[in-house]
Amino acid sequence: MKKRYIALIVLAVLIVIVIAALKLGPGIAKDYVVAHSEELIGRKMKIENVEFSPFSFTVTVDDFAIYETDGTTPFVAFEKFRINANPTRLLKKEISVSEIYLKGLYTRVTQKGSQFNFSDILDKFAADSTADSSATKASAASTQKQDADTAQALNLDPTESIGFSVALENITLEKGNIIYEDLKVGSKIHLEDFSVAIPAVYFSNKNTDIGVNLKFANGGDLGVKVQFNMKTQDFGVNVTLNKLALAIAKPYLKDFINYKDFEGSLGVNLNVAGNVNHILASNVSGTVAVDGIKLTETSGNVIGVSHVGVGIAKANLDQMDFRVDSVVVDGASAHLDLFKDGKTNIDVLLEPIMKPAKSNTADSIVEEPKSDEKSKPLKAIVNKLAVVNTTVSATDHTPKQPFNYKVSNIAVNGSNINFNTPCAINVTAAFPEGGSLSLKYKGALSDISTMDAYISVKNLALKHFSPYSHHYTGYPISSGTMAFASENKMSGWNIESKNTIDIYNIDVGDKDSNTDPEYTVPMKVGLYILKDKNDKIQFDVPVKGNVKDPEFSYVKIVWKTVMNLLIKVALSPFKVVGNVAATGAGAVGLDLGKNDEIRIDALATSFSSEQYAKAQKMVEALAKDNKLKMNFVQTFNLKRTVDAYKTRKLKTEFYKATQNKTTLNELDEKAIQAIADKDSAYAAYADAHAKELDRKTLEKEILEMAEARNQELLKTLQQQPGVTKKNVTVTTAPRSALTPKKAMYKVQIDVQ
Repeated sequence: MKKRYIALIVLAVLIVIVIAALKLGPGIAKDYVVAHSEELIGRKMKIENVEFSPFSFTVTVDDFAIYETDGTTPFVAFEKFRINANPTRLLKKEISVSEIYLKGLYTRVTQKGSQFNFSDILDKFAADSTADSSATKASAASTQKQDADTAQALNLDPTESIGFSVALENITLEKGNIIYEDLKVGSKIHLEDFSVAIPAVYFSNKNTDIGVNLKFANGGDLGVKVQFNMKTQDFGVNVTLNKLALAIAKPYLKDFINYKDFEGSLGVNLNVAGNVNHILASNVSGTVAVDGIKLTETSGNVIGVSHVGVGIAKANLDQMDFRVDSVVVDGASAHLDLFKDGKTNIDVLLEPIMKPAKSNTADSIVEEPKSDEKSKPLKAIVNKLAVVNTTVSATDHTPKQPFNYKVSNIAVNGSNINFNTPCAINVTAAFPEGGSLSLKYKGALSDISTMDAYISVKNLALKHFSPYSHHYTGYPISSGTMAFASENKMSGWNIESKNTIDIYNIDVGDKDSNTDPEYTVPMKVGLYILKDKNDKIQFDVPVKGNVKDPEFSYVKIVWKTVMNLLIKVALSPFKVVGNVAATGAGAVGLDLGKNDEIRIDALATSFSSEQYAKAQKMVEALAKDNKLKMNFVQTFNLKRTVDAYKTRKLKTEFYKATQNKTTLNELDEKAIQAIADKDSAYAAYADAHAKELDRKTLEKEILEMAEARNQELLKTLQQQPGVTKKNVTVTTAPRSALTPKKAMYKVQIDVQ
C-alpha cells in the first residue's frame, strides 16, 4: 500500500507537469512547479528540463527529483521520462500511447515503526483535502454499488464504460534502483538495475506481456514474465529467482528464533496460470531449491543442509490437489542437545515464538465463522522422496556422564507417497564402529495411529552407551555388541510389538562407589549368569499398550524388562551353580573356540553379534603390528548345505503360503527354523513341491550367499582400527575344498 502512495505521488506530479506543458508551455510549467513544490507537496523539487513536441505529441522531462525533508537527500528521482501519445487514434475511438520511457528511477523508502519517510506528504494531502457533503454521498453510493458488484467478475475493458479502447505501448523502465530500509530492525533491501519491458498493455481482449528483471545488492537476481488479458482476466506468470542470498532475512529472524548467524541461497522457477477472479483455482508448477543453508545457534553449533530441491508437478488450492514430482534432501546435518532442566537446543532456538502472547481477555474470545460448505478432500502425492548424506548427532546432559552419539549416512527413500493411501518408506543409517540401522515403515500419512514398522539394528557397539548404564546401575559398559529386531503393528494407537535382543561379549567395569544409581542391580553377576557358554545373551521382549497413554513408554518397558531379568537371575543360586557347572571358566571372557575359527551358519544371509565380535577381536592385532596380514577363508560342506538349503527353501515357501507373506524379516526367519520336519502340513507341502527345486540352481544360490557374507564381513572389518584393503581379505575356499563337516571362517595369518 505504501509503495502505491509513492507511485501516486510521482504520477500526480507528472500529470501536473503534462497539463501545465499543454496549457502554459514547458518552461513556465517547470518553473512554477519547482518554485511552489513545498506548497504543493511539502518538499523541495528539482526539474532540469521539460520539453513538449507538438508534432510528435511527446513530453520529455529530464533530471527530476523530490528531496527528503532535509532538502538535499533524494527521495524519488529519475534521469529521463518520456511519454508519446497518438491523438489521431482518437478518431478510431482508441486512446493510444505509443511510448512510456523512464530511465534511472531512484526510490528510497525508510520505515520506523508505523512512520515512513513520506508520511509527511500523505499527512499534507490529508490536511489539504476538503470533501463536500455531495462528494461524500456520491462516494457512499459508489461504495454501496461496489459492494453490490463484488460477486461479479472484474472487467477492466473501458470500451464497455466509456466507448474507447486503451492501448499503452513500448513501456520501458531502465536502470532503476529501489531501496527499502526498516530502521527499527536494521534491515535493508536494495533492488539494483531494476528494469521493466512491456511491449504493450491492452485494456481489451488482447494479451499484455510484461517482463521484469532486477538484481539484489546482497546477491541474487529475479526475473518475472507476465501475460494478462484485461477482458477475460486470464493470466500466466513465470517467476525465476536465482541464488537469492537468504541473509537478507536475518534481521527479521530475531522475532522467531535465537541465532548467531544464518546463510544460504534460494532458487525458484515457478509457473502460475489462472484467472484473477478465481485466484485459488490457479495451477502452480515448477521447482524450488535452497542451497548451502547454515543456521549457527548461539552456542556455536550449526544446523544445515547442502541442498533441498522440490519439484512441483501441480498445486491447486481450490481443488486441494498437490502433486510433487520429487523431494530431495542432500547433506543435511543436525544435532540435539538435551539439558538437565529438560529443555533442548530446539527449545532455546525457538524461545522467541514459544513465549505466551499478551492478549486482552475481552479480545481473546473470537468466534470462528460457521460455514456449511464441506471442505474438499486433500489430494496429495509425492512421487519420489530421497534423503541422502544426512548426519544427526545427539548429546544428552541428563546422565551423570554426558552421552554423545553420532548417526551418519542416514538415507530415506519413498515413492508414490500418498496422503490417504498407505505407502512404504525405508530408512537406513550407520552407527559408529560398523553398526547399522534399517527401518521399514508402512502407513497412511492421514492416519498415523495405524501403521506397520519393522526395525533392525545390527552390530551396535554397546560401550558408547556406557553413560546410561553408569547412570542407572552404577556400572560402566566396557565392551559388547548388540543386535535388535522389532516388529510393530499399531491400530488406533494400540501397539503390539515383538522384539528380540541378541547381545554378545558384553562386559562391565567395577561399580562406581560414588554414585547413587536408579536401579540396584548386581550387573556383573547378572550378566555372568545370563551369558551362555559362548558368551551370548538372547531374549525376547513383547510390548503391548496404547501409545497415547501418558504412562506408556516403549523404552522404559524394554529397559525395565532387562533390569527385571538381571535381578531375577542374580538372585537364583541354583542358576549360578548350574551355569558354572556347565561352562566352567569358559563362561568368563571371550571364548573363540579355536583361535583361528569363527563358526557360521552356511544358510544365514548375515552375521550374528557373536560372529561380528569374534572377527573384530581377531583383527585387533593389526593395529599393533602393521606387518601382519589376515585372510578369512569361508568353508562349508557344499553337499550337506544344498540338502539343508533345499529343506529351508521348502519351509520358507510353506511359511509364506500359510502366513500369507511376501517379504520376511528376522522374526519370520526364526519362525521358519522352528517348523518341524515331521509337521504333517509341511511334509505334505514338501512332497508336492520338492521336485520343483533344481540342485544346480540351489548350489549357485548357496555360493552367491557365501559371497554376500564375504562382502558383509569385509565391509565391517574395514571399519576397525588398523585394517586396510591390503592387510585383510575375505574369500571362499575352492569348490574342491568345500567338504568339511563344520561351516566356519578359518583365519590364515601371514606377514607382509
